[in-house]
Amino acid sequence: MKKMTKQSRWMIYSSIFISGLLILTAMVYFVSSGSKGNSAAGWFTAVLIATAILAVVFVFIARNRIKKKAGMLNEEFFTAYEAVADSFEGSVLGRMERKETLNDILGLFLDAQTSGRTVDMVTGGDLPGFIKKVKESFGYRNGFLFAVISGMQYAVMYLFMVQIYEWIRNFSGEGFFDASPGYGMLILLMPIAFVGIPLMRHYIRKQKIIIAMIIPLVIFGIDVAFMEISHANFMHVEFIRRIHEESFSYVPNVWFLILWSGLLGMTIPAKWLMRKASIRKL
Repeated sequence: MKKMTKQSRWMIYSSIFISGLLILTAMVYFVSSGSKGNSAAGWFTAVLIATAILAVVFVFIARNRIKKKAGMLNEEFFTAYEAVADSFEGSVLGRMERKETLNDILGLFLDAQTSGRTVDMVTGGDLPGFIKKVKESFGYRNGFLFAVISGMQYAVMYLFMVQIYEWIRNFSGEGFFDASPGYGMLILLMPIAFVGIPLMRHYIRKQKIIIAMIIPLVIFGIDVAFMEISHANFMHVEFIRRIHEESFSYVPNVWFLILWSGLLGMTIPAKWLMRKASIRKL
């Protein structure tokens, strides 16, 4: 009986590759920034490397925990569990949601096995149909509420990322709250967060990968066209002039830091509740 599904192997190998690439990039950046005397960049790079290493360690720990739990299944149930896990490759579910969903399915199978039921009794004798039902239970991900919640998550993460980037890029003794990215990145990133990513998920679910890949390029093209046309023809309009010339901080003080962190934190239990409700439909 195999003890590692294709999805698990992909998760481990990709985490090692991405983390290794991240560490290599960070080290190169550290060397180049160190020669310029940028101590902030050095600290940032060190934290980046440590984060990448911890991410790999976390993946191995999480995988071992799942392996122990899955090892309690008999061969019949494990084969069914592996089929469900493999079906999630290429899913629009996020990595954490895939893991949580598979844990739910694993718990379902363990309960059934303990109570003396068979795989056919759980799946109705139709494993492909059961897998289809599992996937269909996530139809809520195409709803308006889920799109708004996801948009909030990505928007807040983008705010933090751009603020940190601007702080590091222009480091000259100023604090994190003094970094002022301005309007330009907001005009690009907010449409991606609230429009682009939901559309990409929709087309990925329909296996139309090329369309999903084109969507961010289209948004980027529209953004560039808007900025160029507005700068060339509408700088006399106060709003347009402010977009091009003024800058402001996305996280100007600790209260905004708490606000954005609170909004991000609220989205996690909201998605968890929606996922639990979808599982109960099975």
